[in-house]
Amino acid sequence: MTDERPRPVKTTKTSLALVRAVRNSDEATLSELANRLGLAKSTVHNHLHTLVDEGFLVRDGDTYHVGLEFLPFGEHARDRNPLYATARRRVYSLAEETGHEADFIVEENGRAYSLEYAIGESSRRGFSERGPFRAGNRFYMHNCASGKAMLASMPEPRIREIIDRWGFPSTTDQTVTDETALFDELAAIRDRGYAINDEELIAGYRSVGASVTNPDGEVVGAFSIGGPTYRMAVDESTTEEIGQLLLDEIESLESELFR
Repeated sequence: MTDERPRPVKTTKTSLALVRAVRNSDEATLSELANRLGLAKSTVHNHLHTLVDEGFLVRDGDTYHVGLEFLPFGEHARDRNPLYATARRRVYSLAEETGHEADFIVEENGRAYSLEYAIGESSRRGFSERGPFRAGNRFYMHNCASGKAMLASMPEPRIREIIDRWGFPSTTDQTVTDETALFDELAAIRDRGYAINDEELIAGYRSVGASVTNPDGEVVGAFSIGGPTYRMAVDESTTEEIGQLLLDEIESLESELFR
């Protein structure tokens, strides 16, 4: 027995890359996928044929879409989280109370995944209609409020594992791309209890996030409240009000689940 990491299976990675490319584009043709991934059309055709045959992709003429065969997998992955049912109610409550967007996010493999997302009344005709915010979306940890809140609740070795694996991809001019700056910000988050994303993930979007921890102090998720900059004021008093609302909600949730 050795501790060497198994080598990835190239054909599996190719199939998964094709599925992700179709999802990211909403739809795609064989030629578009071959060009995007730099693969031969014959190779792409074989993978697409198998994925369609298994129901994971659907073909409509020359165009491919993600198939419904993925739906039970996603629901199973979400529902197995023991916090989900309770967190879901809290997300809708936060959206209704604030009028903004609210979500519950967890960390897996060093990335942040949205398990539930709701839109408050004041945001229904705003930024969210054209933004990428929905349940199931995946984010880097260093440039979203919930991700930074969870990082701040993790031990330093785990933080460094995540940084070493994913680095500091920049999505806007405001994204933190320096390790020292990130650790300074994480220290500030621990002091005030919540994290702030001021157009670091997407230009024109702000959010505030706070982490949920279990009785052992392990981070198990995070809630955030956000919206377009014209609805989410940047002044300190408004940010503190939203941050305190999150902290109160999380204290109530932790009391319900863990005490």
